[in-house]
Amino acid sequence: MEIKDYSDDLLVAISELYLSSRVSTFSWLDTGDYELSDFSRDTEGERVLVAVEGGEVLGFISIWEPENFIHHLYVSNNHQRQNVGTRLLEKAKSSYRSLSLKCMVENERAIGFYESKGFMKAQKGADSLGDYYLMKFGAQT
Repeated sequence: MEIKDYSDDLLVAISELYLSSRVSTFSWLDTGDYELSDFSRDTEGERVLVAVEGGEVLGFISIWEPENFIHHLYVSNNHQRQNVGTRLLEKAKSSYRSLSLKCMVENERAIGFYESKGFMKAQKGADSLGDYYLMKFGAQT
């Protein structure tokens, strides 16, 4: 598996992964208006790192660099529990001294993943999608 910076030739595969992952993950939300074009809009201005193997996109992480904020981390349904998310997160941790992210309270699996990787719940908040935890790693914890 290789972790590399996003390039436009990966747009279709990542857009499909982003759409299918959000629909399957956020079962408690109405995902009916999610579209393939959401990836480009939702990651505009962010650094995107992509896990690929044999030409296949396995997952990606996007980081809003002005705040070292992980905006997205998704792994394809076919590659869950194969260390893809861990490898993406390790790459981000090696590039940034501290990181933060929001994780929906209902997404217990993701909360457990981030806690197992050293993130701590810093505060609880709410937005239009529901309750979330602000989680922090590194110098911010």
